[in-house]
Amino acid sequence: APSAGGGAFGAGGGAELVLLDKGREASAPTARLQVKLETGHRIALLMEAHATVGDLWEALEKWRSRNRIARAGADGRKCVLRTAFPPKAYTDLTQTLESAGLTPSATAFISA
Repeated sequence: APSAGGGAFGAGGGAELVLLDKGREASAPTARLQVKLETGHRIALLMEAHATVGDLWEALEKWRSRNRIARAGADGRKCVLRTAFPPKAYTDLTQTLESAGLTPSATAFISA
């Protein structure tokens, strides 16, 4: 199970979540993600490369809940995780971050 330990990384200016497996190999690949929510909030995440797009959504939803921010799509609009470069939507929740091309780092945003 991932641990939600602390630790700062990235260029500040928002929440930072470290979601790495306990007892992991230090050399195992990771994904450093910067996600801008449709609300304008920015969240930096450090996740396992084998985590899925669904795991990323779950982490973002937990963060929203803890911070009392409406869940994605609460207003009835369908929200999608996207990257600008390359322009792509990530809709397969079972796809790993690595196979989605989101490693070793990526900047993404949620759009409605």
